[in-house]
Amino acid sequence: MEIESLTRFKRQNNILNSNEIYQFDQEQHNQMLTTRPWSKDPNYFKKCKISINALIKMLIHACLGKNNEIMGLLQGRYTQDTFIIYDIVQLAAEASETTVALTPQTMADFCQTLDDIEKVGRVQPIVGWYHSHPNFGCWLSGTDVETQIQQQQFYQTSVAVVVDPIRSLLNQKVDIGAFRVYPRDYKPPKKNLEDIFIPAQKVKDFGAHHERYYSLDVSFFSNELDSIIINDLWEKYWGLRLSQSPISDSNYFENGLKELRERALVQQQEQSLQMFGEQSNNQINQSQNKQKLKDSTTYSQEFASALLAEAIKQQLFK
Repeated sequence: MEIESLTRFKRQNNILNSNEIYQFDQEQHNQMLTTRPWSKDPNYFKKCKISINALIKMLIHACLGKNNEIMGLLQGRYTQDTFIIYDIVQLAAEASETTVALTPQTMADFCQTLDDIEKVGRVQPIVGWYHSHPNFGCWLSGTDVETQIQQQQFYQTSVAVVVDPIRSLLNQKVDIGAFRVYPRDYKPPKKNLEDIFIPAQKVKDFGAHHERYYSLDVSFFSNELDSIIINDLWEKYWGLRLSQSPISDSNYFENGLKELRERALVQQQEQSLQMFGEQSNNQINQSQNKQKLKDSTTYSQEFASALLAEAIKQQLFK
């Protein structure tokens, strides 16, 4: 019998049962290797489907990292315009709250890991990498972009996945993104950035690189044969969720309120300059005000959710 909290998690994240996704079409794959459509269209790959097995493993890895970033590899395949992720391989990378990097020892461990997983029958190839952005959303920094460029140079069919464990814990819905980088000489179309929230200390880095990559549509799938493994994984992840409090274990809300205050002060200064003869742009001001309201609402909802979760835990385990 499936755990009730796992059933709710599947529903909240729209995880669908699919047995067909495990079927492999060798003829179609050979044709793609011959035609290499991704080399002609920089936007060729459009979707990334992740198994619940890989998803929960990523979340556990990211939660164990707490406020430090973590890193790993993605096992799976690609078919038509879609990456399919079956499993992950964790890497012991050198990490901090804002960066993660591969060391020579990590690379040695990586090579050994590839040998080990082949010996136990996990034959799916590596199709990309993942890492976490605790507290600051799913996008690619300048370092991430350069890492993905290297990946696509050596393995053209490579995808980068980013997961935010703090927001995933807060919202009880996975905060995740999948990305591909454009060739250096490609001029992409302009993006609509209204729905992307970037912390103040990361805005400069984001703004310098956001046009160098694009997002893929992310969805999740499950399989009837996964149930035993998933139940065991879920108990570990659920235990992490119960033991970690976003209120006490991170500076998410404190930093968030500080950012909103700083942005309000900047807007006040801009309005003061306009009073002394500077030209105003009503359309830009309205857009900025709309974004500030959206950010404030998001923080309020997340904080209320965290307080409610903390209260329930206190009642359950007091």
